[in-house]
Amino acid sequence: MKTKNQRNRSLIAFFCLFAVCCSVQLFAENEFSFRLAPAFEAPMKIKIERERENPAGGNPIKEDPVKVKFFKPGMGASLSLDWAFWNFAKIFNFGIKASGSFTSLPFIDLPDEKGDPLTLLGGMGGLFLRLRPFDRWAFGISANAGAYQYSRAGENATKFIMSYSLGTEFLISPYISLYADGVYSYRVFDESPLQTIGAVLGIRLNLSEIMGSKTRVQVDKTQQFRVFPVSWAWYENNPVAAVTVTNEEPNAITDLNLNFFMDSYMSEPFTFAVVPRLAPGESIEVPVTALFNEAMLSLSENVSANGVLQMQYRSLGARKEKNSGIQMPIFRRNNMSWDDDRRAAAFVSPRDGAVKIFARYVAGAVETAISSGDLQSGNIPSNVLYAAALFEALRLYRITYIVDPSSAYAALSDDESEIDSLNYPYETLYYRGGDCDDLSILFCSLLEALNIQGAFITIPGHIYTAFEVGDDAWQANNSRIIEIEGMDGIRRRWMPLETTITDRGFTQGWQVGAMQWTRAGEEAALFPIRECWELYPSVTVPASGDSVPVMPEWDDIVRAVSSFR
Repeated sequence: MKTKNQRNRSLIAFFCLFAVCCSVQLFAENEFSFRLAPAFEAPMKIKIERERENPAGGNPIKEDPVKVKFFKPGMGASLSLDWAFWNFAKIFNFGIKASGSFTSLPFIDLPDEKGDPLTLLGGMGGLFLRLRPFDRWAFGISANAGAYQYSRAGENATKFIMSYSLGTEFLISPYISLYADGVYSYRVFDESPLQTIGAVLGIRLNLSEIMGSKTRVQVDKTQQFRVFPVSWAWYENNPVAAVTVTNEEPNAITDLNLNFFMDSYMSEPFTFAVVPRLAPGESIEVPVTALFNEAMLSLSENVSANGVLQMQYRSLGARKEKNSGIQMPIFRRNNMSWDDDRRAAAFVSPRDGAVKIFARYVAGAVETAISSGDLQSGNIPSNVLYAAALFEALRLYRITYIVDPSSAYAALSDDESEIDSLNYPYETLYYRGGDCDDLSILFCSLLEALNIQGAFITIPGHIYTAFEVGDDAWQANNSRIIEIEGMDGIRRRWMPLETTITDRGFTQGWQVGAMQWTRAGEEAALFPIRECWELYPSVTVPASGDSVPVMPEWDDIVRAVSSFR
């Protein structure tokens, strides 16, 4: 048989355990914390009713009650489990708590009486409200009610108890903090209530963070820019997307590092932003840049690649990490938009395998003919001579101008939202033809392979080429030569060359190119390839040397060049 005392203790324990189990079972995703502290408790005076003997006999005469203190201040311990299930206005937490306490109050020895200490063991449940206006400081109030058991000198009883507390808290980290509370307790006790005031100074453990640290940073993609493999190096300094980062931690976060990684097309994560501090609730929009590698040039079809946004930051000194998946549409390697005509310079590649073979073959024919005396160059600058040889070699190679109705420069260049498909130089040689942009890319690649500066010329609906003459005195007054100051402040002379009419020879190509430049007037623009490369670096497809072009005879090239004076 259980004694009354044992039953009371079992009731208190069950009350605490029931509150804990219900909390964990129903709202496991919310914040739970555990508090443990030594407690100091000082009893207030107890009101005692007094009577004195009636001299006339009869009932005793009641006197005014007096307040007497029977117990000294004592020490004990308190613990509680808090469940914060409602957060509002970012700084307020509301919840319930289950607590237990033990206190021993020494008896005040009187001349005629000495007594045992009063032992108090209690369990309560209650409500609390927590205010956290600063990163590391919080303030709270609570109201609790329950039952307690007191024992003294063999006497035991279970009574009602309620308490109120007001306190402050200093957060050392997201996991642990120090807190101090002032507590008023009201206990039903014999004939008069036992009231105490107390103080606790202890630690609070955030069980939710300890059991599984939560990252409270939200990332949302707000913009997606077009990603073209041909410009893979360009995206190191230009965005592929934009994201909004929101700090949902209850405190400011610091040292926020944002990295982007795409396993298939990046060698390692790339840090695209570092944010020193982000206040609670604050959002910031960040452009996402990426350090891609040449593996992107293997994409022969459009893909939707999986990327990862990696975040590392500090919250109250503790390091936290979070990864968020992000879908990134990537176009195939031949695609490009004409929002900036200079983009096409990325396709210009003097390192292209087929281009190097073609250009060196033509240069060898010219050099051999000059050495043997079969070709008299006269006062023609070497740049012009070699450019003429390349142009005539393409004619003999039977390169042709082919308009692709689905990807014509004239139709797409005026619409920045349209996607064009361009050939790499080796592809144009392999196909023996291409659109105006394809032929311009090929010819500029051949020029640059021989260290001759090439350029794009754009006029409404068309693109063709030019090359640096390399001699300020040659044809000094010829209006068909364009003289323009470059970004480096140097004035250079450029010979325009219409590359879509290789079948008509170099001289006709020069004449038509100059006429188009003059007619276009202010609408014409010249973009030196090497200046374009500063924005859009040249790329080379690894397979560019797999197909070797069948070259025309040296003698035919030399005869064609000999006709130019």
